[in-house]
Amino acid sequence: MSMEYLDMYLVHWPVKLKPWNYSAVPPEDDFEPLDLESTWAGMEKCLDLGLCRCIGVSNFSSKKIQNLLDFASVPPAVNQIHVSAYSPLGGPGNAWGTTAVVENPIIQSISRKHKTTPAQVALQWGLSKGSSMIVKSFNQKRLKENMEALNVKLDAQDLTDIEKLEEWKIMRGEFLVNDSTSPYKTIEDLWDGEI
Repeated sequence: MSMEYLDMYLVHWPVKLKPWNYSAVPPEDDFEPLDLESTWAGMEKCLDLGLCRCIGVSNFSSKKIQNLLDFASVPPAVNQIHVSAYSPLGGPGNAWGTTAVVENPIIQSISRKHKTTPAQVALQWGLSKGSSMIVKSFNQKRLKENMEALNVKLDAQDLTDIEKLEEWKIMRGEFLVNDSTSPYKTIEDLWDGEI
C-alpha cells in the first residue's frame, strides 16, 4: 500500500541542515545557509506534481512570512504558529513537555464546572479561536476524550478567564540557535523579536 499524496506539507522550521542530519538537536556544524526562495520553489513543485494538496510553514515569524510572500507564487495555506496549534496540551510525557496547561487552576476550575476534563477545555478553547489542534496520543481513552472536546460548550466567562492566562511557547527553537553556524545567534533573531 502506498500513499498517493499528503494533505499538508510544511517547512517545519526556517533553517537548512545538511542532508544527513537526523538529530532533533542539530550539531553546530550541520547548519547550512537558508535559501528560502529555492525551498519554497521546491514546495510549489510538489504541489504542481500533485504530491501534496496544500503547502505551508511552521514556526515562522510574521517578518519571515512577509519575506516568503515577496516571492511565493503560492502563499502558505497555514502557518502552524497561529492557525494550527502543535502540542496544545503542553506535550506532557515528552522530554520537552509540561503539564502546565492541564494543571492550570483556571482550566481545572472550568473543567469541573462543565464536568469535563482540563484537556477538553483547553482543546475547545483553541477550537473556539478558529485554530486546528494537533494533539498526539496512542492511548485509546485519551483519543476518544480529545474528540469529545468538540462537544464542550464554553461560555463567555470561561473564554474571558482563559484569555487572561499568560501565553508561552513550549517549542521556542533554542536548539536552532548558536554563535557559529546557525543563521540565528539568539532566540530573538529566530523569531524576529516576536517572542
